[in-house]
Amino acid sequence: MTTGTTLRLRRIWKHERTVIIPFDHGQYGGVPDGLEHPEQLTEQIASTPADAVLVTPGVLSRIAPFLGSLGVVLRLDGAFTKYSPSASDYEPVCTVPNAVRLGADAGIVFTFVGTEFDAASLARLGAVSQDAEQWGLPLVSEVLAPSLLDNHFERKIFKVAGGESLEEETTTVARIAAEHGAQIVKTRYSGSVDAFRRTVETCGAKVIVAGGPVGAEKSDEGLLKLAHDSTQAGAAGIVFGRSVWQRPNMKKLIQALCAIVHEGATVPSASKLLK
Repeated sequence: MTTGTTLRLRRIWKHERTVIIPFDHGQYGGVPDGLEHPEQLTEQIASTPADAVLVTPGVLSRIAPFLGSLGVVLRLDGAFTKYSPSASDYEPVCTVPNAVRLGADAGIVFTFVGTEFDAASLARLGAVSQDAEQWGLPLVSEVLAPSLLDNHFERKIFKVAGGESLEEETTTVARIAAEHGAQIVKTRYSGSVDAFRRTVETCGAKVIVAGGPVGAEKSDEGLLKLAHDSTQAGAAGIVFGRSVWQRPNMKKLIQALCAIVHEGATVPSASKLLK
């Protein structure tokens, strides 16, 4: 691990576990509710104990003055949008050298395992991971169990392999991403502490947990439990986006999530911060 990689990781992992707030959703869906003004959203997040944000290059230039001490995970790829008639692999939209020039603390790429184009997607991950290593940029692979891809994009557009349990799929795709060079794997919690602990322990990279589509956790307490169970399983942090910034009590919710992830608080004690 290079010195640059070590220093950049410290800006995201200010604690043993990290809380990252992503709002790169406009790249696929345009203007989701709550993401009309990224500058204001960033300023609000920066006033909480959150560690980092996850954004696109176009948004980073707008929010830079409002970041405060927040670390930056930069989306390096993209491709099809909600209007695309079919799914395809993502394409590079920002090079690793440009991400470093922009001041990113880590880069992230989406990796499509179990699809008809997973060979190309994994080759792209491997190529980006080599560039990232050379430039000292930590690299995240966002990779989901194949059976969750339609759920993630909220459309039935993927032709995927199947037949395994969600727990087994999650463990498998996380390891595949690490084998292709990802230093950090962003994936969805598979449903039980014991099953997800196996994913974390066998991955070979840091594992951080994504929040999923709106409605996946309908209550604040449900979201806090997801964060608690994920950390109990050994996850290195959480990456919760719409399920946080589309709620009216966003700042209090982030404080409660940070109490769990940073300090090991219980769900009942963290819930008191919501009042």
